[in-house]
Amino acid sequence: MCSFFIDMKKIRILTFFALCVIAWSACSDEQKKSNTETTTDTTAVTKSELDSSSSCAKPILTVDPNNTKPMALMMRQMVVNMDKMKSKLENGERVQAKDFPFLRFYLVEPTDPNVLEPQFYENARLFQAAYQQIFETKALQVTAYNAAIGKCINCHQSYCSGPIKRIKKLLVH
Repeated sequence: MCSFFIDMKKIRILTFFALCVIAWSACSDEQKKSNTETTTDTTAVTKSELDSSSSCAKPILTVDPNNTKPMALMMRQMVVNMDKMKSKLENGERVQAKDFPFLRFYLVEPTDPNVLEPQFYENARLFQAAYQQIFETKALQVTAYNAAIGKCINCHQSYCSGPIKRIKKLLVH
């Protein structure tokens, strides 16, 4: 019985390290992936256009026994970050980009690889622009924050509608 618990602990530790390696790998492969172009009907959008900064934010990954893909884990971390941001905004505090780095979720493996189509990357670009706007606006951070959450909802209506109810709870009223 004791060896079973030791084996489970080893599995959890190995899973955690595997997820960290995947996230690190995605960040280090960023330049290779940024050269890949994705086109839409009206404009060409490259993955590198989605990135405005040169550093790759390191997500805090949680261990999940269900083999959750890296994109889902990063989105869960984004929910944690946005929830903290919501609390600050509701308390009348300003939020700063250095406290909430953008996670490049669109560079890692999704649960369903079929979502990686031009519209997904366009939605990611629109979300990143809205996210950056939160920190660029001084007087209207709540409005910009809610606009960014709106971009999440819009994308999730087309791809993976399950978390929409949770995402709506992030809105500041």
